[in-house]
Amino acid sequence: MDFDKFEWLVKNSRLFMPCADRLGDPFEGTTPAGDIEWWLRRVKNANSNEQKRIIEHNRNIISQMAQKFRNHYYVSCWHVNEFENYAMWKCYTKDTNAVAVKTTFKTLRGILHSTVEIGLVRYIDYATGRLPSMNLFEHIMHKDIYYGYENEVRAVAAAFIAHGEWQTHFMQNHFEKENYKGFMVYAPQIDLKKLINAIVMHPEITSKDKENVVSLCSASGLPDPIVSRRKHEPVF
Repeated sequence: MDFDKFEWLVKNSRLFMPCADRLGDPFEGTTPAGDIEWWLRRVKNANSNEQKRIIEHNRNIISQMAQKFRNHYYVSCWHVNEFENYAMWKCYTKDTNAVAVKTTFKTLRGILHSTVEIGLVRYIDYATGRLPSMNLFEHIMHKDIYYGYENEVRAVAAAFIAHGEWQTHFMQNHFEKENYKGFMVYAPQIDLKKLINAIVMHPEITSKDKENVVSLCSASGLPDPIVSRRKHEPVF
């Protein structure tokens, strides 16, 4: 993440989980084209008008619910590659003033509300593939194979879950982003010292920016950040 996002995380001790429609992927939370084609084939091959009616009804209900729920999923995205990934630095940071925060699946699970779901994203060809079940969480836990390099684990908070204690907690941590009308965020308070195991700075971070990161971490009691050693330099 860019330094300004890291600074916000540290100073607020809140995990920034934006609504799914703000993640940058226009297909996020939508139905793959391959899934739609599968339903159309089922309608076409129906043995009777009644069966056709039932299939169309089920498909319409799922489609309407998926569309309605898309703006009620709030997501925190992590990647589980064993090593740093050049594409991740390139795609998710604006410049070299950036860091990667390291944690574990178990730790992330432990600091979040029990109602927040966490799991590995599955990557399928959205042009031909289909979702494995009619569970609506499938829509938010699948992405196009185009994004497979992310190797993502995601935490998903669902605003629509009808649970009294969860609803109270969610509303207390539900905000509209400053100076960005309509940008909604679930930002639960977290224990950063438990969450963060290590902090890795961009391989090409400048000395001045490095000082700012080190100072922020020191003042907040976080692990000493290290500079990534993944910078490729020729050896002769």
